[in-house]
Amino acid sequence: MQGSLWGVLPKTAKKIVNVNFKSVEDETRISCSSRLASDWKNITLIGCAFAFVLVGLCVWMATDLSTYMVTREPGFWGWLVTVGGNLDLVATHAFVNLTWGLAVFLSAIILLECVIVLYVRSKIDAFTEEALNQLN
Repeated sequence: MQGSLWGVLPKTAKKIVNVNFKSVEDETRISCSSRLASDWKNITLIGCAFAFVLVGLCVWMATDLSTYMVTREPGFWGWLVTVGGNLDLVATHAFVNLTWGLAVFLSAIILLECVIVLYVRSKIDAFTEEALNQLN
């Protein structure tokens, strides 16, 4: 094992490093390979899934409250912005902006995580290649 569960670069992401020694004639050949640790992949997947669920919740809240502002018919989330039985337009507008902002932020985080995973997977052997180069 090499790297950290919280690593976001090919060298710092938690991985399993395999080193093989093979005798060829009068010399030894060393080969290395790496693969991402399952807990690193799992925490990334779980985090993205959780963020995706929260994006859905934020979009639902924002659209429901936006509809409430226009139609004055309370939906599922109308109770959040109702004061004394009346719609509080300032609170509704603020809440709609907040939930849309959170949805955009979480979507950006999911996209960033996808980029990190693709980058780390494409360069996962960088650590082992660097170690082998130092041996030469």
